[in-house]
Amino acid sequence: MCLRIHNLIIWWLGFFLLTLVPRSCLSVEIDREGLPDTGLNTTDWETGTLPPLDDMWELNDFQIAAKNVLGARWYASYRTAALDQVTYEANMNIWKKIRINGFSFRDVSDVNLNTTILGYNFTVPFFIAPAAYAGHTNASAELSLARAAGKMGALYAPSIESTKTIEEIADVGFANQTMFHQEYVWSNRTLLIDDLSRIEAAGYKAIFLTVDNTGVNGIRVQAMRQTGELDSDSGHSASFTLDALAEIRNLTTLPIVPKGIKTAADAKTCLDLGFPAIYVSNHGGRVLDGVPTSVEILLDIRKQYPEVFEQMEVYADGGVRSANHIITLLALGAKAVGLGRSPIFANIYGEDGVDRMLTLLQAELQTSLQLMGEADVQNVVGNTTFINTKQVEVEYFGIS
Repeated sequence: MCLRIHNLIIWWLGFFLLTLVPRSCLSVEIDREGLPDTGLNTTDWETGTLPPLDDMWELNDFQIAAKNVLGARWYASYRTAALDQVTYEANMNIWKKIRINGFSFRDVSDVNLNTTILGYNFTVPFFIAPAAYAGHTNASAELSLARAAGKMGALYAPSIESTKTIEEIADVGFANQTMFHQEYVWSNRTLLIDDLSRIEAAGYKAIFLTVDNTGVNGIRVQAMRQTGELDSDSGHSASFTLDALAEIRNLTTLPIVPKGIKTAADAKTCLDLGFPAIYVSNHGGRVLDGVPTSVEILLDIRKQYPEVFEQMEVYADGGVRSANHIITLLALGAKAVGLGRSPIFANIYGEDGVDRMLTLLQAELQTSLQLMGEADVQNVVGNTTFINTKQVEVEYFGIS
């Protein structure tokens, strides 16, 4: 009898707390991991439940929402970086050391965001970069990324390690949509040849060839804590030399863009070998920890081999979360800028979420261009008068 009374009291106490305690006291508290606090209110969110899409007003919001709704393992698989995450943190924080120059007395009434990438027309100078296994965020997986990019008129380059097949992603594209595709240098040559053949047959127009995974993945501790495994055997070739690169170029008629360029020397090598473009990237800090950010790499290329920007196209990514980050990379010479984690996080809402993310970023870019006194984004590319990178140069090159 006493036990029944005790249980009844506990039940009523729990009911009282749930119904009478202010909801603010039960609000979701999410570690922002150093992301800027722009006022996102999570008071009405419920852990494990998708927050309202209307709460999303900038790219970092989507990461907070993804952290709230995804299981710890899958959030970690996207968010993780290598070892001490020095490069990841640098990617996220380098922007604080850069200033944007805004010029007055200019006509910015007719803004142009259009660009070309390898001769193909796009409506914005940013694109959805390769990211593996989008299906862990939404059942639509890469299909929603492809559709959203197509509606915006932006480039999408799916990962070879996608949830959906090469052909399924190609099939959901619009009739006039241009997509590139990412490929790894597999140690299994038969698999490599098959991938390249399927990519070309499916109608993709170029290949982002990832060259910074030399046999193994990076040691991604945050993800390993969730899987309990040392993820090191990637299937990537550990003997990827210039001779091997030349052989790959003979396996496809599509233009190849080496992705994962981390040094000025490698950029110059790709130019000397006649590649049409390079993709400056540190793989989101997920491979070799301690390597420079794309800002620093671009500065180094400009310092040592400025002809790279004159004779080939350059793309870049890494920690891009706002229009000003895009403007910085464009001013340093990038023709287009990739978005990696943000589209994946936005994909928790499916196509609608990716639509909103792209639209917000497009609005940011148009606004920033007007406020800095430039109506045509093409006039920003390679124009360092729009940015002040002196602090970065002093720290990176050791000069004043």
